[in-house]
Amino acid sequence: MTPRTLGYVRTAATLGVLALLLVLAVTQGLNAVSEPFPENADAPVCEDSSISKGDILRPGGVTISVINAGDKQGLARTTLEALEKQGFDGGEVANQPEPGVVASQIWSPEGRTPAVRLVLTYLGGNVRVIQRDAGVAGITVVVGDQFAGVRKGRFQVKVGQDGTVCGPADLG
Repeated sequence: MTPRTLGYVRTAATLGVLALLLVLAVTQGLNAVSEPFPENADAPVCEDSSISKGDILRPGGVTISVINAGDKQGLARTTLEALEKQGFDGGEVANQPEPGVVASQIWSPEGRTPAVRLVLTYLGGNVRVIQRDAGVAGITVVVGDQFAGVRKGRFQVKVGQDGTVCGPADLG
C-alpha cells in the first residue's frame, strides 16, 4: 500500500468510527428523551408538629386554608393573602357554597385548639368555631359575603395542653 492509499484507509476508518459514535449518541439521546418523566409526589402543604403545654405558638407555625362560602369572587384569595401578611403560612384556597356561613367560621377537626385560638384573634366580627374536617390543609377559615376582614391579632398564644399543629412543611 502506498502512503496515499494508507491515508485514505485511515480517513475512512476514522469517519466510520465517528459515524458509529454518532448513531450510538443519537440512539441514546432519543431513548432518554422518550422516557416518561419520573412521578413526583406532591409536596405536603403542611406537616403536623407536636406542641406541648407551655409552648408558645406564633402565626409562622400555623398553616391556614381559606374557603369562600359566599358569592364575592376572590374573597378566599384576598383573605389568605391578608393572613399571610400577618405572618401565617398560606395553605389552600377553595370555593364551596355554604348557606349557613354569613360572615366567617373556623373549621377544625379538633375544635378550639391553640392554633384556632390564635387565628380567632385575627378575624373580625363574630366567628364561630365548628368541629369539622374541611378536607384542606391546616386551620380552615370559611368566609361569607359579610366577612368583616382580617385585623391585627395576637403575636402569640401559650399552649395549654399537648397536641399537634399543622405548620409549614419542611421541604429541605
